[in-house]
Amino acid sequence: MRAIGYLSQPHDRLTRYDQDGESTAVGRLDSLPSLVEQNAEFLKYCQRHGYEPTATFLDADTSPGRERSGLIQLLRHLSEEARGFTFVVIQSFANLGHDATQAVRTVLQLRARGVQLISLTDGPIDEASLIDLWRLHSDPDTDSERRRARLQERARLGQAIGRPPYGYRVGGDGRYEVDEEEAAVVRRIFGLCLHDGLGIRRIAQRLNQDGYQTRRGRNWSMVSIRDLLRNPVYVGRYDKLGVSVPHNHEAIVSEPDFETVARQMAERRTATGVSHPSDFLLAGLVWCGEDQTRMIGVTRRQNWRKASGETAAATYRYYQSEARTNQSVGGYHTRRADELEAEVLAHIRGERQGGEIAVLNIGKDDTALAAETAVALASGEARLRAIDRKLAQLLEDAAAGDPPPSMLHEAGAEIIAEWESASADLASIKGRAQAQDREADRRRRRDQRLQRVREDWESLNFPQQRDLIEHLVDRVIVFDNSVTTQLKA
Repeated sequence: MRAIGYLSQPHDRLTRYDQDGESTAVGRLDSLPSLVEQNAEFLKYCQRHGYEPTATFLDADTSPGRERSGLIQLLRHLSEEARGFTFVVIQSFANLGHDATQAVRTVLQLRARGVQLISLTDGPIDEASLIDLWRLHSDPDTDSERRRARLQERARLGQAIGRPPYGYRVGGDGRYEVDEEEAAVVRRIFGLCLHDGLGIRRIAQRLNQDGYQTRRGRNWSMVSIRDLLRNPVYVGRYDKLGVSVPHNHEAIVSEPDFETVARQMAERRTATGVSHPSDFLLAGLVWCGEDQTRMIGVTRRQNWRKASGETAAATYRYYQSEARTNQSVGGYHTRRADELEAEVLAHIRGERQGGEIAVLNIGKDDTALAAETAVALASGEARLRAIDRKLAQLLEDAAAGDPPPSMLHEAGAEIIAEWESASADLASIKGRAQAQDREADRRRRRDQRLQRVREDWESLNFPQQRDLIEHLVDRVIVFDNSVTTQLKA
């Protein structure tokens, strides 16, 4: 499993903002390790748990008002790269924002990108523990360590904090007890992996075909199956806030079966010949026009025996609807990789109809543009503050039980999407002020790239070709009978 470290030097005090935007210092953070110490702890954690550290992102100055460029790069990296079986490791919840609401927003942004979040101080951070951490760090009492101690004492007693995992409910003594209806599905999932040898994609497909749904009434996905199969709660272990209690509650699967499944999953992840989405020229750029979902690169290898007795093999590469690949639902929309890539190249070269070139709209009056940008900038910043107030109100409501903390991720998804959209708009506005100065250079570079595609393509290696495509193509939309290539301005 891969691990990414996020290191930051927190501001000297974590701050709480109320609904009117007034701030209150919550407590000093002087005891948090330095960036060097955090990196050493991250590497030790990876070595101890057998994770492969693949990248580290850091922010040395996280004072209010400063842009967290390291966090922005991390979020962009997770959006663009394959992230299956990836953990993001941080020192503490406090490292994620200069106030508790901002830290929650960062958690929801990371979780929305399909990664698991682990705090070396607080333990795994999920929807169940998020409200408790928010309460802890929002407490204006400077002695908030007392609150942490109370929660950790509850964890040491094995009492549930937050939403129980699938297969369990909270019993009268505060501990997990087996929910037999859900537990039967858990045993079936482990059985499909252990006895039938199915991978997580096939397990999700089987459950969805048989009509099983998650607790929220949704289809099972590869991510939900993966998380369930590697959750030690099913062997009776309770992990919360950095506390681990073995044999805390009734197990649903045996430890030998759990360990065998873990080995099988590890072998599948390290098997040779597994395709990585970035091996495809158009990875991340192709969308299905029929069902409005992203299409991802898929490699299939097939072996068969000829009539003569000889063994033959073939490899098939194609782009397929992501919903079909990950959940085995939706239409079976595919395009052979070589054919689609050749068609997109023909569009770029102007050899075939289907390419659409976007035009950058740059104002000719520099003074008017500067004034317009200043107004838009102030409006964009006000919009972000308003969205953060909405998130703070949602957290207050969730802390009061409506919506329940278990639904926080779902309830906050719209707010996070709105914040990211507003943040992207604001970043675009900030960039607009420099757009005129960059326009001439941008056009020159674009013309050079187009010329390389038209004249030097065959002499380029794959990374060079991929770099050109990423800079030139905004989106490829695939319909059953046509392909549209939208070029960047």
